[in-house]
Amino acid sequence: MTFGELAGLIAAIAFLILVVFLCILINHLSKTMRETNRSISLLTKDIDSLSKEVEEVLGNTNVLLEDINKKSNQLDPAVRAVADVSQSVVDINSQLHEMADKVVSQREKNRFGFGLAKTAGKAVVLGAFNRYRQRRMNKKGAAQK
Repeated sequence: MTFGELAGLIAAIAFLILVVFLCILINHLSKTMRETNRSISLLTKDIDSLSKEVEEVLGNTNVLLEDINKKSNQLDPAVRAVADVSQSVVDINSQLHEMADKVVSQREKNRFGFGLAKTAGKAVVLGAFNRYRQRRMNKKGAAQK
């Protein structure tokens, strides 16, 4: 065996090892590709079923949104009426405060006048009562003598 034949033999063995490793690699790649294809087909089926469910949910959501809009439009007059009533209550409250302030200020003005009239009235009544008592006592005293 010559040196050239030995080099050819080594090259042939190296090429054989390379072919064996490439066959193993291609086999593994083939298995990986088959699993990938299976996963993609499962994902496709799942996505199809999910898209159907999402369409159904979106349809229900649109129906609910329309229902909410209708009910909201129906409630708008009631909300406006409540706002009007609350504004009326505020107006009445402010009018009552103004009236109460007027009554208090009028009472303050009249307080002095009523106090004077009250005192004068008491004096007149007490004076009249004392004169009545005095006359009665005078009549009793004259009747006893």
